[in-house]
Amino acid sequence: MNSTDHSILGLRAIVAEILALGVEEIDDRADLFEEYQADSLNLIEIVAQVEKQYRVALPLEELPGARSVFALHELLTRQAA
Repeated sequence: MNSTDHSILGLRAIVAEILALGVEEIDDRADLFEEYQADSLNLIEIVAQVEKQYRVALPLEELPGARSVFALHELLTRQAA
């Protein structure tokens, strides 16, 4: 398993925990708001956990675009580089 797979799995686990879903229920490209009825508070919780786990600060102006696990991964990858 490479680091990309590891971070996707980690992000999926964070999202599943915050949204009270099973990890296997999360589609990496699904819109968290439309598919899983996430709200802005859920996104704040997800971002806080991501920042804590990966020790990175995600830019506030880019968070509205982080509507899927894949989008979160892309944002995390850009910030970690």
